[in-house]
Amino acid sequence: MTASTPQFHDRIRMLSEAITKDAFTDWYRERQIRQNLRDGQPWRHAPDTLRDPERHSPHQLLQCQRKTYYKAKNTPVEDEPPAGIFWAGSRIEEDLIMPFLEDVALDTAADAYVQNSMWVEYEMATDQGALHIRGSTDPVICTEAGDPLLPTEIKTKRSLTQFDQADPTPDRRHKAQLHAYLHGLDQTVSHSLDMGLVIYVDRTQHDLLPVCVEFDSEFWTETVIDWAADQTTYRLSDELPPADPEQQWGCEYCSYRQRCGRDDDPFADTPATGFLPLTSYPRHAVVEALEAEGGADALTPTLAYQYPDLAAEAETDVYPWTCALCGEEYAWDWNELEWDGNPANPPMCPACTSGHWFAELAEGTPLWEDGLHE
Repeated sequence: MTASTPQFHDRIRMLSEAITKDAFTDWYRERQIRQNLRDGQPWRHAPDTLRDPERHSPHQLLQCQRKTYYKAKNTPVEDEPPAGIFWAGSRIEEDLIMPFLEDVALDTAADAYVQNSMWVEYEMATDQGALHIRGSTDPVICTEAGDPLLPTEIKTKRSLTQFDQADPTPDRRHKAQLHAYLHGLDQTVSHSLDMGLVIYVDRTQHDLLPVCVEFDSEFWTETVIDWAADQTTYRLSDELPPADPEQQWGCEYCSYRQRCGRDDDPFADTPATGFLPLTSYPRHAVVEALEAEGGADALTPTLAYQYPDLAAEAETDVYPWTCALCGEEYAWDWNELEWDGNPANPPMCPACTSGHWFAELAEGTPLWEDGLHE
C-alpha cells in the first residue's frame, strides 16, 4: 500500500471531518427548502403562525388532545422529527402505490385516473360554533372529468401483523382522516361519495393491506366532530387539555413527552409557551421555536451554552439565572459562574456560596412564575 503524501492526507482528513451529523442535518433541511420552492410551496418552511382555534387538519383528528394543543400553540418540540419514516412513506406512496393505483384505474375503468391529492375545505356547524376543516388528501381515483370516485389514505407501518388479515379494522385516527376527505369531497360531486380505502404498507416487505371504510355518520358527528369541538374549546380558553393518546405507547414517541410529564422527569402538565428549563433541544427545534409565533421569546441559559452562536445574535434574548434562596440574578455568560453546560448539574449561586449557603441556580424563564422551580 503506497503511503499518502501530506497533501493527500490533509485532503482525506478534511473530507472525513466535513461528513458529520450536523452537516447532514443542515444539508437535508436546505434540500427540503429547495424542494418546497420547486413545488411552489414556500409556506412549508416559513415561520409557523398560530392557527385559528376553529381550524382543524384531517391528519390531526383524534390525536391526543394535549399533543394537538401543544402543536397548535407552536410549542418547541423536544426531539428530531422522524425524517426517515416520512421520507420512506413519501417514496412508497409516489414510487409504488401511485403507479399501482394508476394501473388499477386504467384496467378497471378506462376513463378513470389518479390525482396525487385533492384539496378539501369546508365548515361544520356545532354547539361550539362553526369548525373549519382544511387539508389535502392522499391519492384519489377520479373520473376523466376530475370528479372523485375513491379517496385513499396511505399509511406505512413497520409491520402489518397487528391486523386481522381476514377482517382488518383501520386505526381510528386513519378512519377519521378518511371521513374528513369523504365528507368534503362528497359536497363537490353529484354522485354519492361514501366509501374510501385506508391502504397500509409494510415499510420492510412492501406488503399491502387495503381496508375499506364506509362513511359512518354517527362516528363522524359523535366522535370526530365532538373531538374537534373540544379541541377548539381548549384553544379558545387557553386550557391545557388532558393527555389522552389512543395507545399509551404513543407517549414514548411524542415530541412533548417531557413537557407533558410522561418522561419520568420533574415536569408535568406544563403550559405550552417557551422552552423547558434545564433541558436540551435539537438545534432545528430551537431555531423554529424562536421564529414561530408564540413559540419562544428567548433562550434559556442551557440553550445559550449549547448554541452560543444563537445566543450571540442581536435579536436573541437569553433569560438570566435566578437564585430562589437569595433572589440574585446572573447573566447566562457571567464569567464567575463555573458550569460545564450539563443541565443535570446547574451552577451554584455565588452570593449564597460566599455566605456558606449552597443553592443551585434556576433558569428564570416564564415557567418560573408557573411554579416549575418550586
